[in-house]
Amino acid sequence: MLIMLRLSRHQVCACSSLLVSLFALTACMNPGQPSAPPLPALATPFVAADTNLAAAINDADLTQIALATLAQTHAARSDIAQLGTVIVKNLTDNRTSLVALATTSKATMAEKPFTHSQKVIDQMQHLHGATFDKNYVRYLASSTKTTIAHLDAESVASKNTDLLKISGDLKTKLLGYTMQIQ
Repeated sequence: MLIMLRLSRHQVCACSSLLVSLFALTACMNPGQPSAPPLPALATPFVAADTNLAAAINDADLTQIALATLAQTHAARSDIAQLGTVIVKNLTDNRTSLVALATTSKATMAEKPFTHSQKVIDQMQHLHGATFDKNYVRYLASSTKTTIAHLDAESVASKNTDLLKISGDLKTKLLGYTMQIQ
């Protein structure tokens, strides 16, 4: 039994538009087209060496941010006060990068500096004017040397390139700050 369909001109136009669209879509599925790039690898959890390095960076950032905040209001020298503003901004950005990396690597960063660092902050909090300036310049110079040595020692075992970059950025910044106020 043969059934003949009688299509109106409108139905033929609608069907032909559909067929043209289907043919156009099949052209997009050309096997010669490059495939989509792979998704980036998920961050791997920190190993012990990474955690130690991240903790050292975090402590240095928190300590220097706190001291630079004090420098903005306690310093007699305007260059130290102005540098304090720069340090707070730069090291806050550095710490933000560190916390983001740690979060993706399933680690958390402390919100407060280590006890020995907090003692320095507490001592400096009671100083003002020229006395603050003298002690701040001295502390920045000595802490830069010890921080760089500590970061270098902790960096040896870390293989996390993002963490090593953050560490390198911190060392460069600390050296620059020390040079500016000598």
